[in-house]
Amino acid sequence: MSLEKTKEAYRLFWLVKGHLNTSHQCILDCYDSYFKRVWYNEESYVHEHGFEEAWQKKKLKSKEQ
Repeated sequence: MSLEKTKEAYRLFWLVKGHLNTSHQCILDCYDSYFKRVWYNEESYVHEHGFEEAWQKKKLKSKEQ
């Protein structure tokens, strides 16, 4: 999976759950259902605040492992 698609999966997880404290596989597994959930929620963009910072931390953490 490309970095762009992975980031989108993480972004959708963030929009629904508000955190990234789970496994990479769990986030990827949730993608399809969370895509549908966010698609019909026109206010989901409001919950995007803080995602970029969390994404950068998650990327840095995964590089260290």
